[in-house]
Amino acid sequence: MTLLRFSLCFLWFSLINTVSAQAAADAGLRYIQTRGQVRCGTDLNSKYYAHKDEDGFWRGFDADICKAISQAIFNRSDRFTMVDVRPEGITRALSTNKIDVMLSSAPFSAGTEISFKSMPVDILYYDQQMFLARRIEGASSMEAYKGSKVCVISDSADFYNLQNYSNKYKLDLIPLPFKLQQRATEAFLLKRCPLLTGNSIYLKNILTSRFENSDEVMLLPESIAIKPMYAIVAKDNNTLRIIIKWIFNALKLAEEHGITSQNVKINIGTKDLSLQNLLGDNPALWTKFGLNPNWLRKSIEDIGNYGEIYERNLGADSPLAIERNENRLIKDNGLISVQPFL
Repeated sequence: MTLLRFSLCFLWFSLINTVSAQAAADAGLRYIQTRGQVRCGTDLNSKYYAHKDEDGFWRGFDADICKAISQAIFNRSDRFTMVDVRPEGITRALSTNKIDVMLSSAPFSAGTEISFKSMPVDILYYDQQMFLARRIEGASSMEAYKGSKVCVISDSADFYNLQNYSNKYKLDLIPLPFKLQQRATEAFLLKRCPLLTGNSIYLKNILTSRFENSDEVMLLPESIAIKPMYAIVAKDNNTLRIIIKWIFNALKLAEEHGITSQNVKINIGTKDLSLQNLLGDNPALWTKFGLNPNWLRKSIEDIGNYGEIYERNLGADSPLAIERNENRLIKDNGLISVQPFL
């Protein structure tokens, strides 16, 4: 009898722990729905990630992705806000529910995964590590900056890439490390170092916002490294990770099938099973996710597919005019992959 009672107690506690673990994993979506708003982390230092226009509407790459998440969860595109979070504050922002998901300016590494309570959802896009430089008369490349100081974030992938790059090309560059990107940028602006290294989008934002009518500073053409930028969620919220992964995949899959803001309506009634699921003609799959089955159709009408979002905010139709290159779909010789929605 005692053994039976012990066994029943063990099974009971195991069941409680299993249910508790499942509840923790599902908590993120429930909190978002109860709150009535999804919170997306971003670096508000760069308007290309997210900014409010003169009418008070959020614009930018991250804002458009967050708008799509809002549309999927609430069947409305305005139930979201963008929260200013820097890379060093991502884990704290996620663990305290300050944000539900971190978007751009979020690299990921082995050290990050083992040390912090966050996990990647998917690659949003590929950025490049480059140099912003104080102009030297006649200089057009790194060769003119041999032996120069470089403002850089300490203990980061940027620092590691800088050392490898300097050694490879025998440039004898001298790292001037700072714990925060903001401090490294301030040092560059104060002329403590003639070079600042970081993500190209971040550097181009400095160039256009602070040196728009000046030839004092230039972006050098060299690319030090290709850097994937991730969407990131809390480690204990796997359900939210899965949901956001397939929301983002849907925007890419729409581009894969040539569905744009201009032609989305003519794809109603398609016989392709993946597209039926994707566009909500067959609502069962999106319903299993707990999402509005018609969200993608409405979202594409509003902000477009992945390619349209990229070109408008970062690419040919933006002031940055960044070539897509790695950010093309695999079928177009890029690195952005998609999965069928089945």
